[in-house]
Amino acid sequence: MRYLQNEHHKPLTPPTPAGGTDLALLNRRSVDAKPRQLPALPGTAADSARPATRNGALLGQCSSEMLIEMLKQHAGLKDCSAETVQHINAILLELYTRVHKQERNFKRAFILGGLYGLVECTSPRILLAVARVVLALRVTGSNLTGACKLIFKVARHEQHDGLFHENDVLELLIDGLGHASPLDDPEACIYAYGCIRFLTASNAQERDDALNRNWAAGLEELSSPPTHAAIAAATALISPSASDTRKLNGQQTLVSRLARHGAVELMILHLQMLNEAGATRRLSGPPLHTLYQLSAAMRALADVAQQQQRLQLQLQLACPHLIRAAEVSMGELEVQANVVRTLSVLSEDVECCDTLHNYAARIGLLLGPYSKGGQCSERMLAVLSRLGYMLGNILAKHETARVQYYQNDVAMEYLLNVLQQLSERPLASEPLLDAQIKLIRVVANMSVNADVGAGLGNVHALGAVLFRLLQNATAALGTTATESAQPAELLELLHATLGALHNLCFYQDNQTTSPAATTTTTPAPDVVPAPGSLQSLIAELSTALAQTLKRCQSQYVSTKVELARVLGNLTRNELARRCFCAGGGLPLIVQQLTRQANGRDYELRTCAIGVLVNLLGDGEQRAPFLQLRGAELLALLLRGALEQEDWFLANIVCQAMWNLLIDAQCATALCRSGSILDEVSDLLADYLDEERLTNGDEANDDEPEEEQESRKERQPEPDTELEIDGAPDALWDDFALVATDLLERIQNNFDKQQRQATHIDNDDNDNDNDDVFIDKM
Repeated sequence: MRYLQNEHHKPLTPPTPAGGTDLALLNRRSVDAKPRQLPALPGTAADSARPATRNGALLGQCSSEMLIEMLKQHAGLKDCSAETVQHINAILLELYTRVHKQERNFKRAFILGGLYGLVECTSPRILLAVARVVLALRVTGSNLTGACKLIFKVARHEQHDGLFHENDVLELLIDGLGHASPLDDPEACIYAYGCIRFLTASNAQERDDALNRNWAAGLEELSSPPTHAAIAAATALISPSASDTRKLNGQQTLVSRLARHGAVELMILHLQMLNEAGATRRLSGPPLHTLYQLSAAMRALADVAQQQQRLQLQLQLACPHLIRAAEVSMGELEVQANVVRTLSVLSEDVECCDTLHNYAARIGLLLGPYSKGGQCSERMLAVLSRLGYMLGNILAKHETARVQYYQNDVAMEYLLNVLQQLSERPLASEPLLDAQIKLIRVVANMSVNADVGAGLGNVHALGAVLFRLLQNATAALGTTATESAQPAELLELLHATLGALHNLCFYQDNQTTSPAATTTTTPAPDVVPAPGSLQSLIAELSTALAQTLKRCQSQYVSTKVELARVLGNLTRNELARRCFCAGGGLPLIVQQLTRQANGRDYELRTCAIGVLVNLLGDGEQRAPFLQLRGAELLALLLRGALEQEDWFLANIVCQAMWNLLIDAQCATALCRSGSILDEVSDLLADYLDEERLTNGDEANDDEPEEEQESRKERQPEPDTELEIDGAPDALWDDFALVATDLLERIQNNFDKQQRQATHIDNDDNDNDNDDVFIDKM
């Protein structure tokens, strides 16, 4: 973008040569240039009088002192024409060439005096050319800071990015920083890392955010931030698609140059220096601002480092030092937020995440200052969100990190305290919702480990936190009629809470109510559920889930799927089954099974049948299920699954039918009606022919009891990502085993009904509960 100045300058023309030296130059030009000149055309006599200094070839014949004198004649220049820019740039290029060759026949102070008269110029090309000469002099201290300011002044505007591809100013900048210390020369580091941050920003929004959030001292002194209108006018010149592609390619080129020249290694060195200083005293002032800009520049590099393996490996080495920087900046919310944000971006990379997982508990300790209560600002919520995002990424991939975090009592206490405080606040802002979502996912990913998940079920207050969030999100869910009209963050919070409950409930099958523990030879000591733990809230949670499912409108298919998954694990618990059905859960599950099997409805149907399998494991739910015409529903579902050769769906429908027919009274009632079981028998007999069965029927005849036990331990959910050739055969084998047993039971019930052998029925009924299917999801 271009800013117009209010000052008016007279047209800048080169000085008239005076003196014997300049005249000699003019004469030499006329002699040397004569053989190469084209014949003069009429009316061009004025062109021959153009001053010699405009010819770049003759600048090499001038002394360095004369070049500086030429520059001094433009001291204080602001606005200038394209011809003047070209003239000054040619002088600076010649001067840079001499300085770069390390000529010693000039004085550094004399050159700097001539250069700094151009720092007010509005031409970015001249400013970069001045900075190149200054950096080529290998200056330090205030001179280095001044050069970094000039580069920063150009880099902060996106339309100037192309100038950095034309020269080696980035390499010179890194060389200059190599002579600087973030403790002794903090301002030079602030501006230099600000340049890197702007040039490698992933998009225009990132650059605008950087402009708006530059709170480091001195950054505002260069010039005021561009107005919204100026930014819009500049970005409107290029189409979005072309700009994004060109910007991305330009970023990768600049980032590659920085990486090759050791920029990341230098940043890590400066980070170590700041961390060492922060270990002995509290960072403040410019060094603290340097840490802010350095971490932001490193995050910008990480955003475009996916295709550059060298840079990824360098950033991987920076991870431990960034964690230490987050600890050093504790108490400085703005700086710590920037460091944590950088870490969260790095956690998306596989190699960086592999490094970070060794520090999972240490990262969790960063939640400490925010676990003591008090007012939550938007910046504080942003820090919590980023910490949760980073921990969620780590715990999603690394088993050892889950155990390490869980075994750190202090980190667990901080996490639970923060979650408890956030759950007590009204769902009024998106930053609050985002922080809750990210931290709940930490719990969900941690509970994937069996030992950790089982232990979390009895952790103080965790169940109460999840229960409260479930109730708050459900209450807000009922305020709109369609899922698309609901704020995305609110739905995401509800789904994240249900996801955590789904994992935790997997380990709560009968931990709180099982009487089997008292029948063992070595009685286990009674475990009293901790107050507010998930184990202590099984009954309340089951009832709340029934109410949530009831309040969900027909459009909330994805939410119903998540609810069904939670119930699939929770209803393995006997107390949970009773409370869920007492809250009207059985009719709700039957209602879900009447939907058409397409899209997400199919996933809801499979999960709901899994819940139904568990509910029918209790004898008192079978008669109410028959009253809801459940047998007809199962027969209809079985026919549809078999016609589509959906062996997984047919399998779990057969499991539900098996649990229903275990009850002698239900079996007798269905046998007397005849039509339903006749239809089921015909379907099973039709699809269980010799061509469909492979080795499953022989194994089933030899060891029926072992096969039944193995079926109870199987996971009913299909692996949709399974791509091996034998996947359809495996699903068919599982279905054939269950369907064969079901067909045999139906035939036995018909035979018993015909013989009217009621005493045999009663004997079988005594052991029926040992053969029910209980599914895990």
